[in-house]
Amino acid sequence: MSDIDHTILDIYARRVLAKVELFNMQEVFQEDYSITGTPLGTKAPLLLYIINSGAVNTEGPNINFGSPVQCVKLCKRVLDPPRNSITCTKKSKVILDFELVLIVEFEDDTFDVLTLPRNLSSRLHYDPAITKAFVESTVIDAAGMPVIQHQNTVQPYETLVILSTGVNQYTGFEYTVNIPFTSFCPALRKCELEDPTLQSYIVLRNLTYDIDVLEQFQVFTSDTTSIWTTMVDFSLFEDIIDKIGIDQDIQIIGKPEYVCID
Repeated sequence: MSDIDHTILDIYARRVLAKVELFNMQEVFQEDYSITGTPLGTKAPLLLYIINSGAVNTEGPNINFGSPVQCVKLCKRVLDPPRNSITCTKKSKVILDFELVLIVEFEDDTFDVLTLPRNLSSRLHYDPAITKAFVESTVIDAAGMPVIQHQNTVQPYETLVILSTGVNQYTGFEYTVNIPFTSFCPALRKCELEDPTLQSYIVLRNLTYDIDVLEQFQVFTSDTTSIWTTMVDFSLFEDIIDKIGIDQDIQIIGKPEYVCID
């Protein structure tokens, strides 16, 4: 054989050591609470109170019902690429930042575009220039501050929070899932976990959402004023694949496709 047939190719690559596939993860949710107001660490759909088309915030008996919601369509807009950090040798933390664009159809054949969380507010901070939907006080409290939502009853643990720069200044959703290394396959060895080049690569796929339009609801924006809304249960799901790997030099004996002969 010629020397070319015995060429050793030195390739620099990221070697995947293990991975975990989290199927149909509910990335948009709100935390369940007990009757006494205790957070339970379990998930429920995010309950939106979408303001009816043509509804007006008025004092006294409010008979301006407007037109309720008939259907909702979704577009997810990624604000930053998926981020990941490795916590010691115990777990991989995946962080997703995004916003939601909802196309809302009302029963009077009109449409509106809601950008969430930008168009959300608490009931006591209604702003006609911004607010198109309300959430429960367990999601944005009476002071207008977002509340962290948890799923911490089973592994992997998850959180969801609305990013904010102030009252009615909500810039995005941040979903975090903490995946213990014991969930990865195959099992990672101690020497691999302590490799300084250890890192992960995140793949997202199969985005789906579930919307349930419920009944109309009168939201009181103060002790004397109110506006009519439609209650809508909303959930967003996605597969999250986390690949853990290290950078390595790999030597392959082979014949290059193109060879410089000068």
